[in-house]
Amino acid sequence: MALLSRSRLIQTKIESSYGTDSSPAGTDAVLVRNLDVSPIEAESVSRDLIRSYMGTSDQLLANTRVAVNFECEIAGSGTAGTPGRLDSLLRACGMAATTTGSAVTGSSQAGGAGTITLASGASAVDDYYNGMIVTITSGTGNGHKGLIVDYVGSSKVATVKASTATFVPSSSSGYSISANVGYLPRSSGFESTTIYFNNSGVLHKCTGCRGSYSLNLSVGEIPTFNFSFTGIYNSPTDTALPSTTYSLQTTPVLFKAGNTSAVSLLDYDSARISSLSLDMSAEIVYRELVGSTTEALYTNRNPTGQAVIEAPTMAQKDFFSVANSDTTGKVCFLHGTTAGNQVTVLCPKVDIGNPTYSDDSGIQMLNLPMSYIPSDTGNDEVKLTFA
Repeated sequence: MALLSRSRLIQTKIESSYGTDSSPAGTDAVLVRNLDVSPIEAESVSRDLIRSYMGTSDQLLANTRVAVNFECEIAGSGTAGTPGRLDSLLRACGMAATTTGSAVTGSSQAGGAGTITLASGASAVDDYYNGMIVTITSGTGNGHKGLIVDYVGSSKVATVKASTATFVPSSSSGYSISANVGYLPRSSGFESTTIYFNNSGVLHKCTGCRGSYSLNLSVGEIPTFNFSFTGIYNSPTDTALPSTTYSLQTTPVLFKAGNTSAVSLLDYDSARISSLSLDMSAEIVYRELVGSTTEALYTNRNPTGQAVIEAPTMAQKDFFSVANSDTTGKVCFLHGTTAGNQVTVLCPKVDIGNPTYSDDSGIQMLNLPMSYIPSDTGNDEVKLTFA
């Protein structure tokens, strides 16, 4: 019987210990597109035998592994504070997850345009609320909403990029910080996931998978994660496609005005964005050393990307001087409008390279290559938050 390209399935589940099959179930199915699987990748080692006759020598395979690549739509779980189906994938790409299971509420001690002093019982940890969404629920500024881009634990002061027209609370304004799941890069304790690829009844089990991802947003299109994984090869088997439940991965919304807000590019809040990308560029090394465990190792990352915006005047924003002076700044945005399907991206320290012009339907665009840099504390060059 022919194997149908449309009858393919990806299931994934985080592993409790590296390389141990976590047995993803039908409820662990992930909605993907542009699926590309190399069921077996290896280096060929030729025996190069000298014989009394001509012909090719046997080829032996070394470092046998699996490569799995696919796209996933950027969307939430449908419930704020509940990890979505992308959770295991992001964690296996060197991201550490933190869940805030319920909204954080309180009454502000002070406030102003783009700033709010949280209640005295708020966290004393710097940047604790970074990337989270705050809404004024009563008093001055009722209904105002924004993205927290900086937080000072000692003073409880949060700097907020407005998502609504303005964000201007005052003392005693009631606020609510949305329940959420946040992801930050890590430099140790890397997790792994098991990926099942069922090719219309032929099951390929890929254990010990680790990888990298890129984030791609273009106006009028569905925002996507591009995932690339390397895992341990296991012999495929004839296994029927299981019953699946595609849950915790809601319908995405297009990247466009009205859906995407709280945008800032190096403190330029009036940027007219055509596209934005971020590639974690993680380095994954597959090792099969004698006396050691076969493993896909996460050895480094070098996050880069690009923003394409309508070219501003120098009075509006001189990105050429920014690039020449090696000045850094924040990049942030909030995508989505409905609780459970809102995603924020916050990159607190971004350096731009050489800006260049391009043409889009007769309109001059500015291309900004970007490097996402960690602060002195590290592991914070990008924060993804699903709320």
